[in-house]
Amino acid sequence: MGNSHSSSKRKSKKMALYKEIDNKPTNLEPNKELKYYIPNNYEDIDRLHMFHFFQRYLFQSNYSSPIEEKLTQGKCKVLNIGCGPGTWLLDLANQYEKSIFYGLDSNSVYPNEIKPSNLNFINANMFDGLPFPENEFDFIRQDPMSFMIKADQWDFIISEMIRVTKPGGYIEILDIYFTHKGAGPILSKIYEAHNTSCLQRGVDLRIIPNIDKIIQSNQNTPIVYRDEKSYILGPNGGKVGMIKQDIYIGYHDNEVATENLSPLLGVTKEEYNVMITKHLIEELKNTNPEFSLVRYWAKKD
Repeated sequence: MGNSHSSSKRKSKKMALYKEIDNKPTNLEPNKELKYYIPNNYEDIDRLHMFHFFQRYLFQSNYSSPIEEKLTQGKCKVLNIGCGPGTWLLDLANQYEKSIFYGLDSNSVYPNEIKPSNLNFINANMFDGLPFPENEFDFIRQDPMSFMIKADQWDFIISEMIRVTKPGGYIEILDIYFTHKGAGPILSKIYEAHNTSCLQRGVDLRIIPNIDKIIQSNQNTPIVYRDEKSYILGPNGGKVGMIKQDIYIGYHDNEVATENLSPLLGVTKEEYNVMITKHLIEELKNTNPEFSLVRYWAKKD
């Protein structure tokens, strides 16, 4: 009885949150390329929620920077760039009630009403520069955005993060990359098509394993730390692999991804759908494709 009541309350709160998000205006103009990488419906938002708990489980923490003491003491000012629906922030804001949290995203899928009082969201485009003065935050975290940041934009984005971080504060970037180990032919083809799609927009996925070098090139962050966890995509990766398989399939199995990737793979939309939802799943039962989830963090001098 108790568990059922608790579950019903969670579902009611979730639907209220979705209703709030659904009724909010967005400043995004129609752009099929961009929609492939941002949440557009409840399923996309659910995948972002799921990814938050996936990364938290893999690292056994919400962050790698040594910021725990300051968060606990309170008055720690935290910014999350590319916050999406704000899952990471909601988790921390409830845990560290004395600290202050801000989420920034150009896609308004975050809640403005159903949230802790120490959490605020800002609709802004990071590519225009962060709308804050210098030395404003104790901790800045960027969610995975490598599929959106062009090769020639990384220096600017990281410089902006460092600019608005207080001396002695920390920046942290979370992202994912494919190691190419243990992959079957279908996954390899899908990845290459995805990589080609990114390159056509000026995005280079090969930068991800080397983001620490970009951070280190800034004179204010000469020492960069790397916290990395590997996992196997699919059933041979255990429960973690199956959770990530659900996220991966859902990410690629939508109308916009189908339109982007099927021509690059030389298949029809119907064939692409079968490739993603059937052939890839079968292949993953017999392969061990390795991916890495990595956190780069640095202290500002």
